[in-house]
Amino acid sequence: MDNNLESDWNKLLYKISEDFDVNADLNGTLLLIGIQERGKGFQEKYSKEDKMDHINLAICKLLMKWKYYEMVGFDDNEWPIFKKSKMVPPFSKEKEELLLKSSIVEYFKENDYLEV
Repeated sequence: MDNNLESDWNKLLYKISEDFDVNADLNGTLLLIGIQERGKGFQEKYSKEDKMDHINLAICKLLMKWKYYEMVGFDDNEWPIFKKSKMVPPFSKEKEELLLKSSIVEYFKENDYLEV
């Protein structure tokens, strides 16, 4: 990870940890994005399935920026429906994590949560 991304990632994790009184990590950050994008507000308890649904929502939303997905509507439960625009290349675990971290940092910068 380049120094700027690593620095921004660590700042973001620290800010989330402080603001939400949690030990922030990649999956927790994806969960927060999913909750934000779902637009239904925060709940005290989420089932494992709900957490995974929110994380998947976040990943699709983040990969929209790279044109891998596009949102095409909503289902009966008001969940966004995405379709693949192009195949996601078979990244190594390290490159996949780097792409997600970079996209997450950009997401929080664009939403004025993390200073540019």
